Amino acid sequence: MRFRAGAVAAALLALPVSGAERPLPLPDAPVRLVIPDAKVFDAALAGRWRLALEGRAALDDPVVAAWRRTQVGSKLEDQWSRLAKDLPWTWAQIRTLQPRRVGLALLDVGHLEAVLTIETPVATLPLTPPLGEEKLHQGVPYRLIAQGTADGASDERRMGLAWARHADRLLLATSERALRSALDAALAGTGFEAPLAGLACVELDVDALRQDLYFRREFLFGNGPEKGRVRAALRLQDARFVEFREGSSDEAAAAHRFAAEEAIGLGWEPGGSNLAASLRAALLEPVPEPAPRPAAALRPLPKVGPDTENRYLTDLRQPLPGSGPENEAGELGDWFELLAQAKHGWGWAVLRNGSRLIVFEWPEAQDTELVELARRTLQRRAARAILARVGDASELRLGPDLAAAAIRRTGRFVWIGPDTATLSNVTEPAAAPGVIRWGRLDLGALRTEGQTWTRLEGPASPEEVRPFSDRILGLLGWMPAVRAISIERRRTSEGFEERVAFE
Repeated sequence: MRFRAGAVAAALLALPVSGAERPLPLPDAPVRLVIPDAKVFDAALAGRWRLALEGRAALDDPVVAAWRRTQVGSKLEDQWSRLAKDLPWTWAQIRTLQPRRVGLALLDVGHLEAVLTIETPVATLPLTPPLGEEKLHQGVPYRLIAQGTADGASDERRMGLAWARHADRLLLATSERALRSALDAALAGTGFEAPLAGLACVELDVDALRQDLYFRREFLFGNGPEKGRVRAALRLQDARFVEFREGSSDEAAAAHRFAAEEAIGLGWEPGGSNLAASLRAALLEPVPEPAPRPAAALRPLPKVGPDTENRYLTDLRQPLPGSGPENEAGELGDWFELLAQAKHGWGWAVLRNGSRLIVFEWPEAQDTELVELARRTLQRRAARAILARVGDASELRLGPDLAAAAIRRTGRFVWIGPDTATLSNVTEPAAAPGVIRWGRLDLGALRTEGQTWTRLEGPASPEEVRPFSDRILGLLGWMPAVRAISIERRRTSEGFEERVAFE
């Protein structure tokens, strides 16, 4: 992804000064996006993103490949091909309208129901959409080419097409219902304005999206602490592409900062709700899908019949009906109970050699309990575990002195890593006043793991989402020229402010 900083500055200087803008007639929706100044956006747009938005990208282009890698992209491509027969518009066609502002509202994720509003000064459209059937809504004429599933049409074509001209706006919708809603907003003089300054701005109703079954199925990132409406804007700052976000949440500002040598990724997570699961998957039981009940249940041998205790007559190859006990959780419950005390967040780091580190604030009086619980986990997986002291660290070893995990205290914090050598240079994290969370990732290093992820997770399937091969590599494909990404979330009186920088 690449934007031209100089072109943006020139376009901003050439813009006329105007009064307050009228809101774009976008109905209330879970997702609403605005390009507040199409001229500045077009001047900034370059590289692979321009090729993709103008429909000129090759099939092997990283952005196109990333789009097709996701379930959303692969499904939407089929529907878009149907719509493109009636409306073959891309950013190149929109640019011929000399747009001042562009807005998009996504009303229903499952039905792909959306409204696109283009504010244009041209009196005659250089490219006229299909005429279709002429209809009226509150005295305003509009054209209906095809109804979408939101109108009750067949699922074969989710995206219908309807359009209208109203004053200096061109309204395009994928359902008749959506177009009527946009016309209602236009007639009432209501709609949506850019919530933040930027090249493009978006507002997400996270409460509504979390209740949408289709959205939850396609975007498997889990529910976060955000609530209500989250606003975001993309900006150019110091020749870097930066995203600013703000919204409401009840998160406490209790982050700490630390460094780790040779780290390709590190950060701080607020709260401790996922600390136990992360510690298990990263260090104590690093397998692709740790079992929720990993310990074999121990039960006495079943009786042959109701009146005998002679178990030598039991055929162990033939279990009794309904006698197959499920496995047990083992020590996992103790982990979740113990680490529930770590309420002030925790830090993580992934080193270039693949080692993982986890750090969190922990009372020194409970160090022994923590070490013993780690030993129990390792013994469940690999038999006898031996505890050895190496300097000021405790190292758990398996077999012939094979290090499996190490624990070291630095001030009020405890570090857990694969061995004592990896923990030799760690220091006590320092408080970061006002910060809720932060992180940094070396995207180049992550991209080199792509082939390994694909090999381990198997081939793509339309019915399954591969967390790394589809989700992570899909996201990285949207940023083909970005080398690193950093994020910082701060507490405000209203909730939070977040800054994501793409280097």
